[in-house]
Amino acid sequence: MKRKKDYRSRGEKFFLEYLPTEVFDSLKPKERENYKKYRDNHRYMFNGNNQIKQWREEISKLREKIKSKKSQIDGDGEYSGWKEKMMIGYEGVQKYSKDFQFNISVGFQVRKSKVLKNKEDYESGKRGKKEDMREQTHFRGKPLQSTPRIVLRISRTQDVSRNLHVGNEKDVRTMIGNLTKEDWSKESIENLKEELRFTYSSYVRYHVFHSNWKEFFKGKHSFSSVIEWSKKMGDKRYEW
Repeated sequence: MKRKKDYRSRGEKFFLEYLPTEVFDSLKPKERENYKKYRDNHRYMFNGNNQIKQWREEISKLREKIKSKKSQIDGDGEYSGWKEKMMIGYEGVQKYSKDFQFNISVGFQVRKSKVLKNKEDYESGKRGKKEDMREQTHFRGKPLQSTPRIVLRISRTQDVSRNLHVGNEKDVRTMIGNLTKEDWSKESIENLKEELRFTYSSYVRYHVFHSNWKEFFKGKHSFSSVIEWSKKMGDKRYEW
């Protein structure tokens, strides 16, 4: 038996019965427009409310999952959680980790030639000797000038640290490029600093492990030696 057209939203608030074709055809243009507007948006509301109901059910299930996972992490009074077990393990090995705790910062330091520095100090009235005011303006065919150089600072504590002079930016970019087989000439200075932190972090951990901090701070650790070590270690340097 064929039934009359029905709607899924039957029983919802503001529901209107289906209009037979004869009734619909008798409607004026404005009434037809209103009827379509009503019917479409009533359907949208029905579908929207069903979605909200479904999402609320999903949220409720997620809350239960979160509650269960937090119980696994923190424990529940009867059973130990992952956090408590982790701390037991941590207490037994943290002494080994402390040897590798340090910070690395990268900055720039302007280094001037003795002639140029003395000239600037004399002219500014700070220091400088007139007899040292030589007419030298070039060295090895290049004009004397202030040269920004990259300096890396390794700090174990506030009072235990060491500065390492890396080199001028252009040379550093070239050497990093040779190590990584990539073009570093146009990389941002922040990316360059991050690469230096990574490269030196591996180098420092390796050498401290094979000696100690006192011996490490005695060494010179030129950037070229760091690069050579990195090349020699290959992919194994990523483990440090």
